[in-house]
Amino acid sequence: MTGDARTDQELALALKEGDHGAFETLVRRHQGRVYAAAYRVTGHREEALDVAQESLYKAFARIGTWQPTGQFVPWLLRLTTNQAIDHVRRRNRRHFERLDDAFGPDSEKTAVGLADLSTERLVHAAEIDERIRKALVRLSESQRTVFMLRHYEGLPLADIAVTLGCTVGSVKVHLFRALRKLQAELGDLR
Repeated sequence: MTGDARTDQELALALKEGDHGAFETLVRRHQGRVYAAAYRVTGHREEALDVAQESLYKAFARIGTWQPTGQFVPWLLRLTTNQAIDHVRRRNRRHFERLDDAFGPDSEKTAVGLADLSTERLVHAAEIDERIRKALVRLSESQRTVFMLRHYEGLPLADIAVTLGCTVGSVKVHLFRALRKLQAELGDLR
């Protein structure tokens, strides 16, 4: 079914009932967003592809935990963000030099339109990107999830609250604390 007109909610419910075709449609619709969420945390193309694949597998395996009271996409993106953070933590425990670090600027940076920047600006942008990723990992899970869903995915506070099963006020508190921590951590970048 390439032109499936069902909503994400309807597809997720169908998947819960065993319709594997619904999952294929959900993957086609959202694999780009899943990859983008993974890339924002990992910062590397290959790692983001691995995390995206793991996340989609987990979504399929854990669809029974998704509740129709919450939106499917925020649930999927939260699962992806958590998977990516776990991946970064495991990577940081291992000490190795990635080939892309050893041989120059990441090729994916060129792909996102940074090819025309000078080498100095590319290096500076890569340093800032790395500092932001490290700062995000230092946030609590709730703060990081709220921040990512709000600022990277653009979800309204009410949708985030439903996804996390809390109040909008609680979402605002987590977001405020996340922003305050990030400002303290990255204040010298101004």
